Amino acid sequence: MSTPEPLNIEFVKDAEGRLALVDSAGIRHANVHPAKMFPLTEKDHWISIQSEASREILCIEDPQSVPEPSRTLLLEALNRRNFVPIIQVIHRIVRLADGHEWHVTTDRGDTSFEVETDESIQSLGHGRLVIIDRRNTRYLIPNVASLDRVSKRKLEHYY
Repeated sequence: MSTPEPLNIEFVKDAEGRLALVDSAGIRHANVHPAKMFPLTEKDHWISIQSEASREILCIEDPQSVPEPSRTLLLEALNRRNFVPIIQVIHRIVRLADGHEWHVTTDRGDTSFEVETDESIQSLGHGRLVIIDRRNTRYLIPNVASLDRVSKRKLEHYY
């Protein structure tokens, strides 16, 4: 695998700790926000850098092409923005009049959320599932087989 061609850009933090981009023309774009374009299928590639007004300034195919220390700033900003809780244990799934309420333990602690339909549970292949709640928050089960027996049994009723 070849090393990507380095990009002539720089990420810096401003006085308030917000991310700024200095593009290849030397123009500084304040308060930019990185967003993964294909977070479920190409999680390590294709990052859109957006302005405060949510207009795309730049698309980065491979973050490895961003020189250090800018790459570290970019990846830290992505991690803060793209928080996806990992479901570790399913305690209960309660049927509601218009969906289900899930009570789970994630890598960030115990929580509950509501799921509208069975279509809100999507297979990503290789035993991975994403569950999308009413607020459009995504929860990930990276490997159904690694769940405890009780959690798997509860999940089987709804997926």
